[in-house]
Amino acid sequence: RLTGQQQEIKNLIQSRIAVDEENARLKNEFSNLNQKFKDKRQELKDTEECAQKKEEQNRLVIKNLEEENKGLNTCCADLLNDLEKLRKQEEQWKTEKAGNDARIK
Repeated sequence: RLTGQQQEIKNLIQSRIAVDEENARLKNEFSNLNQKFKDKRQELKDTEECAQKKEEQNRLVIKNLEEENKGLNTCCADLLNDLEKLRKQEEQWKTEKAGNDARIK
């Protein structure tokens, strides 16, 4: 009976050693996975920050382009007005020249 109990204790100790080894392996695997998770979370945070910066830069570029476009539209409108004034002045001068040419004849 003593030998049987000693064998049972030996088996329990072997089981305990195997469980401890498995526990250590699982703790190590968990630690590795946890580190990978932290790394990926940091990578995601960095990517999101980069995306936000790019988005802000794009908004600024769009705003600047819209302001530049507004200025160019104003400039074009001014140039068209100047062109129209010059055409009217040209017509007036042609009319005056035609009248002067007619008087000279």
